[in-house]
Amino acid sequence: MTSLGVSADPARPHSRRRLGEVLVSQGVLSEIQLAEALAAQADVPPGEPRLRLGPLVVERGLVAERDITHALAEALDLDLVDLARTTIDPEIPRMLPRAVAERHGILLLSRTPRGGFRVAMGDPTDVVALDDVKLYTGASEIVVCVAADSQVRDHLRRAWALSEDLNDTKNLAAMMSGLGSFEEAPTTERADVGDAPVVRLVNEMFAEAVRLGASDIHVEPQREDLRIRYRVDGLLREVMTVPKRVSSAVSSRIKVMSGLDIAERRKPQDGRARLIVDDLLIDARISTLPTVHGEKVVIRLLSRGDNVPALGQVGFENRQLETLLAGLIAPQGLVLITGPTGSGKTNTLYSAIQQIRSAARNIVTLEDPVEISLPGINQVQVNERTGMTFARGLRAVLRQDPDIVLVGEVRDLETADLALQASLTGHLVLTTLHTNDAVSAITRLVDMGSEPFLVASSLSMVVAQRLVRKPCRGCAAGYLPTPRTLELLGLGVGDLAGTTPMRGAGCSDCGDTGYRGRTALFEVLPITAAVRRVLLSTPTEQGLRAAARAAGMLPLRAAGLAKAGRGETTYEEVLRVTHVDAGDGRSCRRCERAVAEDMVVCPWCAIAIDRGHCGTCSRPLDPEWRVCPWCRTVAEPVADETGGSSTAQPELRHPDELAEIPGQYGHLG
Repeated sequence: MTSLGVSADPARPHSRRRLGEVLVSQGVLSEIQLAEALAAQADVPPGEPRLRLGPLVVERGLVAERDITHALAEALDLDLVDLARTTIDPEIPRMLPRAVAERHGILLLSRTPRGGFRVAMGDPTDVVALDDVKLYTGASEIVVCVAADSQVRDHLRRAWALSEDLNDTKNLAAMMSGLGSFEEAPTTERADVGDAPVVRLVNEMFAEAVRLGASDIHVEPQREDLRIRYRVDGLLREVMTVPKRVSSAVSSRIKVMSGLDIAERRKPQDGRARLIVDDLLIDARISTLPTVHGEKVVIRLLSRGDNVPALGQVGFENRQLETLLAGLIAPQGLVLITGPTGSGKTNTLYSAIQQIRSAARNIVTLEDPVEISLPGINQVQVNERTGMTFARGLRAVLRQDPDIVLVGEVRDLETADLALQASLTGHLVLTTLHTNDAVSAITRLVDMGSEPFLVASSLSMVVAQRLVRKPCRGCAAGYLPTPRTLELLGLGVGDLAGTTPMRGAGCSDCGDTGYRGRTALFEVLPITAAVRRVLLSTPTEQGLRAAARAAGMLPLRAAGLAKAGRGETTYEEVLRVTHVDAGDGRSCRRCERAVAEDMVVCPWCAIAIDRGHCGTCSRPLDPEWRVCPWCRTVAEPVADETGGSSTAQPELRHPDELAEIPGQYGHLG
């Protein structure tokens, strides 16, 4: 659509059309559904406000809100604006009285070149609302855009969370002194407590983050303003900017809620808060960091113990889940959950604990920090400053007669050895490790200094995981991945036969990203007798990987491709989160399959692929080198099975021997 909007002139024909008529003409509602909605709209008790048609049909489940906005924009030839991805100066919406804006559901977006306003409405057929805007603002023109009514309401609340009186220094000082009265308040706060502008702003910031399902809130002072971003589905999204002058007040309010020192602005601080948002009790972890423009604050919104998903709902394939459950019911052993930061390891651990906890088992956790409070579990907080390290805490925990021990993370050799020994002495130990995949977790323990025989006898299972975004249900449709994506994944178009790939086109529900929510990819490696033999004889990553595949392990990328084929994620997401599994970029020159750097022969076609090593000093040689630059041993080309020459596995001769050969080597004598 090319039109930026319409004038507020009621003489325009389409401005006289009612919302219900437009929805019926666009096929969004049927005549019967409209009649039912109008009857419900009229059936209100005396004195109660009449319900608006748009929110009413959405609430009754007759139509989705995005369908209303799309139908209105198309029928009236208006622009469709996604307010979730639009930054608005908070001063602009307040140019219209709050009561008028909320009564009509209209949001002022920006000024127009001719002295008017660009506005967003959920119901652009409301001519009375446009007349009121002209009356109260004196605007010469009104350019109308269509937006989701819920987004308009959210932006109106956000705009008035910061009132105009922040320009008054006296009012700001009074507000700051009022914040001090919260210092002795209990840690549980209601989201509607306090009338101070900054209090309302911070409360609205928390409420909006919870509604969007954000995991983190970033409050970042910039040179000119204060930027607020949410991490939704693993990616940051900018949601608002506010004047720079309230930066200190916002950080102070957050510090008060989390029990931090509001006078200390030169050192990082960490704290916790508990608040109620939309009748939900939310735990938050707060971290502050001094920057050149002020204090940056990051708030991690934590799940409640009663919101921990069941182990069968986090994304395991059926066979993987059966293997993991078999390891969790074992009386002893070490179960490793591995993956990079932010891959959901902690949530998987909590789901596993939820699965196996019972009154007959003593479960003790050692965490830094304790993120989720679980009932019936003894949770211990690590504190490096007081000397309560993972290693010291684990020694103390083992004297508490535990059945199951959860160690938040293995960070050093001492903690690794203690966890291994605890699993040998009759305890089930669950912990995490930062590695790329399941196989490299085993070699990491060996590289840290743990004895291979101790790892082989103690370790019972390794689980690697990644988080991938799911296509938005509201806008998902079938699609075909690009040839480049398929090539990078090692697939062809024929490999898509029998699959149903889905990808979101982008809508207001998902912030125009095409994704909403996340699921996990898993790689479950049980430590079988064959894996133990390889670990004891040749504890290399390549040998262990071959043994893992023989044991039936489904690699991360294969698990991701299976989910993408079912439409649970996209092929692009699989490529994004599993790129580390693609190897070092080397491939066999005959079969073109990926091979490791230290492989001598291709395991699929048996062709020699070694770059070559010096037979005298054993140092690696470049494929094009003819002489070892360290000991002068000469590499002589050998013929491959195709008849041509190859430098992949050179034949090495000492210079004294080659000096007797005439030609190119004669000068070495």
